[in-house]
Amino acid sequence: MKKLLLCAALMASFPAMATSAPETPEAPAVKPQSNMAQAVEAMASELEQSFGTAKGNPLPILDKLAVYEFSAPTAEKVTRVFGTARPFTVLRTPAAGGMQNVDFSLPARNYADVNEQNWSWSAIKLNMLIDDAGRNTTSSGSWPALAIDSKASKIVFNNMSMEGKQSRTSDDVWIGSARGDIKLAEFTDKEKSVTVKMENLSVTSQVDRNGKDYDIGTDFGIKLITVMDEKIDDLRMSMRMSKIDLKAFEQLSRSLKSKTKPGETPTLDEIGPQVKAFAKGMSTRGSAIELSDMSVGYLGHRALIKGRFTIGKTVDKDFASGAAFLKKVNARFEMRVPVALVTAVARKMTLSQAAKKGETQSPEVTEATAKNLTDMAVGKAIGDGYARLEDGVLVSLVDYKAGKLTVNGKAIALPGDAGKKPAAGARKPARRAK
Repeated sequence: MKKLLLCAALMASFPAMATSAPETPEAPAVKPQSNMAQAVEAMASELEQSFGTAKGNPLPILDKLAVYEFSAPTAEKVTRVFGTARPFTVLRTPAAGGMQNVDFSLPARNYADVNEQNWSWSAIKLNMLIDDAGRNTTSSGSWPALAIDSKASKIVFNNMSMEGKQSRTSDDVWIGSARGDIKLAEFTDKEKSVTVKMENLSVTSQVDRNGKDYDIGTDFGIKLITVMDEKIDDLRMSMRMSKIDLKAFEQLSRSLKSKTKPGETPTLDEIGPQVKAFAKGMSTRGSAIELSDMSVGYLGHRALIKGRFTIGKTVDKDFASGAAFLKKVNARFEMRVPVALVTAVARKMTLSQAAKKGETQSPEVTEATAKNLTDMAVGKAIGDGYARLEDGVLVSLVDYKAGKLTVNGKAIALPGDAGKKPAAGARKPARRAK
């Protein structure tokens, strides 16, 4: 809920797009920073300082946001981009049943930024229904269109929406669910004449109590991805973190946010204390990160990865070095790839190579070539011990425990393991079933 409050002022997408919109390769090495980026960065920083973590009843916070005035330097940057120093409005009105209705809006606008970057967006509308005690809320919002058009590229989002229903616990944690949808997202590289189209994107988050701790679940999906004449169907990723210490998790998230610059990754030294606190919490609570479904469809077949990540019991010396900590990490993943998918890819490669050579192959030759390629690939994977065959599906079990990595029981050398003998008891490569 606290994120929703500040996102209502910025609609979250603006910072990401402002900092990541592609630029023209031929432009000078030193460029003026985007006015949009400067405005959003200034707003975000000032709102963060003024509203902090937005704890407690959200109604007083929203009332404060409704009359909030940015400082003169920030107001100047905001006015340059949005045409006014207060680009959004927040209106609260009484509703039936002891509820309060809060409407947030930001008007449509077209803006020509520096570096030949043009922004265009439709009106943003967000509604929240909150009880007087600030304990329960339902929300919904819509954003019909956003486009960022530059000389080198164009980014378009159409028909964006969100909805949520949450309750605030006695320890000031919002539990419940929230969902965001984008009907269409297109990314075009004008110089290479390549467009990536994604249809029906969705992300759902769920926070639930688990004793004194919390479970956090995330489901992400894209129904169709089209790149040129290639199509990827129904990309899915479902992940759940169980028995999580939310306080440590929030501290880690804030540290990552404050120490991460656009396009950079913070070093472990920068976020080490927060990582250590979170990892200790996972170890003590028996927390787990579960990947229940990461799958993708291609050429009529699906490949799947699922697994589980935990941290064993730790003491302070286990955090003395990265190598020591990794020995406490336990992970087990299963990967499943249908042989029919391997054959379909081999068939497509065969036809593509023939087309490049200007050749026309008979269906019989194509199928024979695809079968040979499949047999070679599958035979090697099984023969080398990296997979086994189950009812026409290649299955690989990846285990990491006590600093040792195995695939289907076969020991795999890790960086720094040169000269070490394979783990005792490693299985011999399995033969392919006939």
